[in-house]
Amino acid sequence: MSEPALASDGRVIGERAQRTRRRLLDATAALLDERGALGLRVVDITRTVGTSPATFYQYFADVEEAILVLADEATDDIEVLRPHLAETWDDTAGRAHAAAFVDAFMAYWDRHRVILRVRDLRAEEGDPRFWAVRQRGYSVVVPAFTAKVEEAQGAGRISGDLNSYAAASAAMSMMERLVTYQSQFKRRGVSKEAMAATLAAILHETVTGHST
Repeated sequence: MSEPALASDGRVIGERAQRTRRRLLDATAALLDERGALGLRVVDITRTVGTSPATFYQYFADVEEAILVLADEATDDIEVLRPHLAETWDDTAGRAHAAAFVDAFMAYWDRHRVILRVRDLRAEEGDPRFWAVRQRGYSVVVPAFTAKVEEAQGAGRISGDLNSYAAASAAMSMMERLVTYQSQFKRRGVSKEAMAATLAAILHETVTGHST
């Protein structure tokens, strides 16, 4: 979870300073959306807010730290998926529950698309800070998928030779990868609704063993 807002020297900051910090974070997010992370400078952020680089450094060591805070906040929001994961997917409504989860996941991704893509890129580049944040997001979804796979294995619908954690992680990675490339799918004539239905069908069969 995100920690209380701190100044760069570790002090908990007051309400007015929190508003300034928030404006800097919002400006960082907007510029990431407009320009991407490559070459984003402190001066670009502070110019947008109408303040000075010295003010920025009161709250963040560098641009990467501001992006890390945004990534942490975006990862916090994955908690909205827990109610969908708590539903049983093994009854007659299971496919509908899986579809509701996919819809919620795609909405979550759309809300934080730019930040999550930067988070994942930094994690794949080997930055341990972003890797830890990404894994925290996975820790909400993957254990729930793993439990569903193991339930299906116990019922004989999925082979016991399959590694449940690996299957759950593969399902999570598949969803992330596909929603990242929604625009490319759209150019191929695949609507968002069609993608969601396909993801739900694949996911449901993968973690429950029920054919669609």
